[in-house]
Amino acid sequence: MGPRRSHRKSRNGCPECKARRLKCDERYPCTNCVKHGIPCSYVVPTEQDSTPASSASPASQAQAHIQPSSQPPCVNHAPIPHGDYLWNLANSGNAVESPNRLDLLGILPRSSQDAPVDYEDWGMVAELMHHYCTVTCNTLTRREDVRHVWRVIIPTEGYANKYVMNGVLAIAAIHRAYLYPSQKDKYTKASAYHLAAGLKEFRELISSPIDRDNWQPVFCFSSMICMHISTATIRLNADRLPTPLSTIIEIFASVKGFQAVMKPFLRSLQKTQLAPMVNSVWIEDEPSIPSPALVAQSLLPPDVWTQVSRLRKFVDEYPFPQTQSESQHQDPDDDEAPQEHSDIRKDYKIAMEFFEVSARQIELAGPHVETGMVFLWAYPLSKRFHDHLISHHPAALVLLAHYCVLLHMVDHFWYMSGIGRQLLEDIETKTHPAFREWLVWPRRWVLKQPI
Repeated sequence: MGPRRSHRKSRNGCPECKARRLKCDERYPCTNCVKHGIPCSYVVPTEQDSTPASSASPASQAQAHIQPSSQPPCVNHAPIPHGDYLWNLANSGNAVESPNRLDLLGILPRSSQDAPVDYEDWGMVAELMHHYCTVTCNTLTRREDVRHVWRVIIPTEGYANKYVMNGVLAIAAIHRAYLYPSQKDKYTKASAYHLAAGLKEFRELISSPIDRDNWQPVFCFSSMICMHISTATIRLNADRLPTPLSTIIEIFASVKGFQAVMKPFLRSLQKTQLAPMVNSVWIEDEPSIPSPALVAQSLLPPDVWTQVSRLRKFVDEYPFPQTQSESQHQDPDDDEAPQEHSDIRKDYKIAMEFFEVSARQIELAGPHVETGMVFLWAYPLSKRFHDHLISHHPAALVLLAHYCVLLHMVDHFWYMSGIGRQLLEDIETKTHPAFREWLVWPRRWVLKQPI
């Protein structure tokens, strides 16, 4: 018997092969997906993805002594931001690192030629458009003014911008795949075709600077991208996301890419017919004293602000590498003073600040919570924080576990169903035992059970 043939091990295969437990040849589209006639979403890994993680565990560095405080440091009430708080954060130097705008599309199909069947026929288009205008548009939001935007304004933009219309048809098709399991294969392929066709034109469009003539249809199409990422379980015909943590990181990356594209036009957006989509998230003229009757209808846990206070203390006390302010007190001749990690705690404090803002938006919305209020948290997250999520840093996972409670607030939307629960379960398997105490509160409100 000859020597066993060697093979290369890799974890960079496409999600479809991972879900089917097949060896991916890491090409786009991969051989397995072509063979089975399914859309492939393989992404070529970056240098950062292929770099091995440090052997030093962040949990071992943390001394494992930080535990939830039994005495909350403050009462259970929300912080009250001033009127332009969110806009100022979005335009400040502290707010967001703007990634390459093409990163917005890095995890989605590359070309309309990748779809196995041509669905550009009038019968299918008419069916999907009718379904979108009569059914799907009403399921994307709970606010009537935003439903009008999805039902009328965005399709109108699609009349002159084919990629927007393809985005609309892709959403309608994946919604029908969700509603009609017996026809899921047909509608999933139709969705893949229209999404890839729209993305092909969209990629070419945003390779050049966005201007006053095209930014509104760009906003419309960008608004659909997170929705398509969230529907992975429908597209893969699976009961669960193959990798919930990776999926939420992909959504965060798309949100930040969306912000990088749209940042110059966000204020102008308030003067257009698309304004309800941001007015339901960025509330500029908040009352200085919230109505008790309004807060009483909030879907948030009643002790959310008490837990936020504990979480703030966790960030303050976590033994991150030494900050710049602390290193200033060291001997200037000490070459060992760490400088490269000077802003780690600051990154986490900004993440906490926007966590509170997102929670505040949800509280003021009462029962009418929008997905944008939840995804708002992704805007200020630094590249370092993203890297900590990828490397399963315990402090990042603790914050993300609490974020699952906010994510659970939009579980009623068909395209978000189960994501918060699956993400928290995935986080639990990756959290160092020393930090499991911090999962008790998220588990109580998302999984409805103690750890």
